[in-house]
Amino acid sequence: MHGQQYDVILSNPPYVPSMRARVTGAARAWDAGIDGRQVLDPLCRSAARLLRPGGFLLLVQSALSGPDLSVRMLREAGLQADIVERRTLPFGPVLRSRVTWLERRGLIEPGERVEELVMIRAER
Repeated sequence: MHGQQYDVILSNPPYVPSMRARVTGAARAWDAGIDGRQVLDPLCRSAARLLRPGGFLLLVQSALSGPDLSVRMLREAGLQADIVERRTLPFGPVLRSRVTWLERRGLIEPGERVEELVMIRAER
């Protein structure tokens, strides 16, 4: 609802870089545009106004989609933000299906088959 604020926002949005700028169907659950930031950028821009004073955001994203940029955007919006957790996992089926494209774009090293997921905490 417009103008509503929350104590807590938990988000595991689509964050996987996609070969297509426009995403349709089931792929909307994971694909987030060419740079993986199609949902992350609007979320980072709006988080401060969505949180009540003292409220916080927990956001999970891939290192492939620029977590340092997310932290910077959240800080620029007036929140205290940091990466609070990191986990490395083997590629799942979505990333395995686009390894060649990810290598060509320089998002992963040749032969790399693990993804780092990060959790960002931002407080108002």
